[in-house]
Amino acid sequence: MKIFFLILGMLCSLTSKSYSNEKDTLENGKPLTPNERVTTPEQSTFPNWLQAADTSTIHPAEKSIEQSTRKKVFLTADHMTRDNKRDIISAWGKVIIRFDDRTLQADNVKLDNKTGDGEAVGHVLITQNDGTRIEAEKTLFNINNKQGEIFETRGRLGKRHYIRGEKITRHSASHYKIQKGHLTTCEGELPDWAFEAGSIDIVKGDRALFTKGVFKVKGVPIFYLPAGYIPINQDRKSGLLLPSFGSSSIDGVTFNNAYYWAINGHSDATFTLGYRSSRGFSPGIEYRYTPDATTAGTINASYVDDKLTRAKSWKVDASHEQTLPDEFEFKGVLDLEGEEFNRNFSDNTNARSRRNTDSFATIKKIWEHSSLDILTRYRDDEDQTFAELPRVTYKTQKQPIGETNFFFNQDSNFALFLTKDSSQGKDNKFSVGRFDFHPQITYAMKIFPWLSFTPTVGIRETVYSKGSDANKNFFARESLDITARLEGPRFEKVFTIRNNENVSKVKHLIEPRLVYRYAPDIDEKDRKRIKELDGIDATNQRGRQNQITYSLTHRLLQKELAKENNFSTREVLRFDISQTFDLTNDDKTDITDIRFDLDSRLHDNLELNFDGTFDVDDNVLQTFNFEAGIKPVDSLFLSFERRFMRTAGDDKKTFLISSVDWRLGKGWRIQGTVRFGETFDGKDETFREKNFSVLYENPCGCWGFNFDIIDRNDLSSESGDKRETKFLFGITLKGLGSFSAGSKKKLIHREFESIR
Repeated sequence: MKIFFLILGMLCSLTSKSYSNEKDTLENGKPLTPNERVTTPEQSTFPNWLQAADTSTIHPAEKSIEQSTRKKVFLTADHMTRDNKRDIISAWGKVIIRFDDRTLQADNVKLDNKTGDGEAVGHVLITQNDGTRIEAEKTLFNINNKQGEIFETRGRLGKRHYIRGEKITRHSASHYKIQKGHLTTCEGELPDWAFEAGSIDIVKGDRALFTKGVFKVKGVPIFYLPAGYIPINQDRKSGLLLPSFGSSSIDGVTFNNAYYWAINGHSDATFTLGYRSSRGFSPGIEYRYTPDATTAGTINASYVDDKLTRAKSWKVDASHEQTLPDEFEFKGVLDLEGEEFNRNFSDNTNARSRRNTDSFATIKKIWEHSSLDILTRYRDDEDQTFAELPRVTYKTQKQPIGETNFFFNQDSNFALFLTKDSSQGKDNKFSVGRFDFHPQITYAMKIFPWLSFTPTVGIRETVYSKGSDANKNFFARESLDITARLEGPRFEKVFTIRNNENVSKVKHLIEPRLVYRYAPDIDEKDRKRIKELDGIDATNQRGRQNQITYSLTHRLLQKELAKENNFSTREVLRFDISQTFDLTNDDKTDITDIRFDLDSRLHDNLELNFDGTFDVDDNVLQTFNFEAGIKPVDSLFLSFERRFMRTAGDDKKTFLISSVDWRLGKGWRIQGTVRFGETFDGKDETFREKNFSVLYENPCGCWGFNFDIIDRNDLSSESGDKRETKFLFGITLKGLGSFSAGSKKKLIHREFESIR
């Protein structure tokens, strides 16, 4: 029986015979009917890469030798002989060896029990339950060192990576070397793409190193690589990424290389080296880290020695979030830029049009009824600098005073401000320290169940280290604010929806509200010395305030079917309309613009929002912003936004943004965004930017590509009247980690986001 143990060495075989259409398995043939079956205790261990696959066979009743400390090995064959003198076993006719979750099948097997050398010939098939399926005509193996060779083979490693080779040598359970073979993630005799190479060194679940490589598409050579590295898993693996390339009317031909370094389990880095034929080289780095569950951060840096503008442009971005001891939360953002880097080299429209940098760091702690926020901020642009070094804010939420209906809350704030104005050609610096204390007392009064009255009285004491005038002495600003809020009566009606399985009821609410605000005109002398730096200063600069604001809110609440046949209530529409009457002038009442705001999501596939103001004095629409998103079918999403404002002199400005996202059949997808509005110099209106993308993902899921066109105003020019046209092309090879080329940034303005 000892000889039969050695048959386990046949599992040292490496690869397979064909790319097998996965349906071509043994279950499509006749069941096996072995006439000999032997059960033996385990002598050798199967290599890890041979595990039972999806191949099913039918076996007769088994006889086994029980040994509690060893697993069983089962062998079946039509015929089997043993040469006791030479200690050689031979089996033929549908030979099957099964151990645990690994299976080997062949027509003929011969094994030398003395040396451990074995040979399997004819329809060799090795399978395992991780999806590996390897076929070959012949394999040589040794059960002692678990090494072997397999010839004329094709197969699949795992569930995605297909290999082929004239000869495959197995060095260990996970280390193979293929001679004159190829690697791909596409199925079929002629895969959509494949890397063919003179030699491929594979570590299963890790990487593949190749020499004399050729990348082929449908068997047609595309480019040659003398040597290369391919990650062959979905985890983070170090290696070179495919270069991205494109063309721009401003930058010229663009080419970007990248190397990804998986430093350890909680950090990685990507080194890039871009080249623009008209502007020069642009090295960069991205570093990411998550040392523990409560800490994460990124660092990005880029540099360009621009041949076009003769300037050295650079940009550094960093962010860090961390939970500190005693549940304090830290968040910091570093945003630094030199020589208008975003304007010249970013493809993101918001980044290109942004004129300032904003860096900050904050530490927060939230208790049950209060919070502490320590903020340091530095914001800079060409003309102005604004810094808070630091700002400390402590807030107390509304708390009941004893058993009464009175509530107390307060907002304390200390800040050191630094500003610099360079718009007039001089650096006009101003720094000031400020302490602000604003306590309030509120009384909650329920007049009727449907009507409430809530008055609030607050006092404010603000101390400044100096004023905007030449006087640098400390001064204080005192103020009093009174607010009274009347809410109700509240009207509601419930509508029952019949013959609708998803929506059973809809509730309509009407909520009127009246708010009165009053502040006396006190401390006028000190009020005029204040330089406005934020909302607190703006409030302190105001004199007497005497206003009444009315508002009317409509809300629709929908009871709809959620998951697991449970119903939930969702607000599907909210419409607010308000107007303020200013009673400060005793001679007449000033009426402000009517403000209205609608937010709605009546259906998951429909979004409609707008807001605006109407000037009742001039009887004109002052501002109007509108956005709509509709998904008429699952494959199509359309969005439209319009921004309108009326400026001084009755001038009108209109900005339009429209997007389409259309998923066509068989993996095709079209995306496009058009932006229309004012030019850089504000003298004309034109299409500021037009982006168009064609994306394709092969139905087999093994590859895809994108082709992008960008046509936009060149913000790097002084007048902004020049146009830039950019072409980008990228290829993604699925299943090879992050092995991809081309633009990865979304050029579409907005994609569909489901609320479900």
